[in-house]
Amino acid sequence: MSERSIEHIRSEIAAERQGLNDDLNALQSEIRSLALFTASGLLVVALVTWRMGKRKGVRTIWKVLK
Repeated sequence: MSERSIEHIRSEIAAERQGLNDDLNALQSEIRSLALFTASGLLVVALVTWRMGKRKGVRTIWKVLK
């Protein structure tokens, strides 16, 4: 078994940490996009409910979700 130096192990840990940070940044970006999509969807639901009346709007939303 070959011996690895402390510096080699530290560089491997640093590279893994950088990869994890990149993955975290990508995940946070996707979550922000999803939050924007969700907010847009809620706005559409509010507009549909307001324009069609509460009962008809709720029925329409229920049909869409079924």
